[in-house]
Amino acid sequence: MQPVEPKWKASGLVLVCERCAKERIPEEDPDKAQEIGDFHLRDWLKARLKEDGHWGRVRAINTSCMDVCARRRVTVAIDPQRRGAVAEVYIVDPIDDREELYRTIVETLVHERERKTPFERVILRQAQDDTGTPSILRQSSE
Repeated sequence: MQPVEPKWKASGLVLVCERCAKERIPEEDPDKAQEIGDFHLRDWLKARLKEDGHWGRVRAINTSCMDVCARRRVTVAIDPQRRGAVAEVYIVDPIDDREELYRTIVETLVHERERKTPFERVILRQAQDDTGTPSILRQSSE
């Protein structure tokens, strides 16, 4: 066995229930299935993440049933891979909610990762001079 460090380990995963889209919606609501057509939420997320330069750091993958089922919806889990973060699970309309879902993914897995911790913000604020440059970045003239 060999451990690896995938790119997404620093940000996170998006798990999209494949069973919801492929089996449950067509069985339970043929009209909704017809509305969705051949649209696949995971494929759309992957294309959008690539387009915006986030693919690799964030991965969207299909998964089997997560046992969180809702009529006409797809279950999606956003799983941040940073210390202290907890996965969030959503039930979404794959067409109507996709933009909001995408914004939530980027906010949770990309922007949260880029933010400083409260401790880091205090340290940097205390170290800044009146120009706003952290003292640790200023060159010493001594």
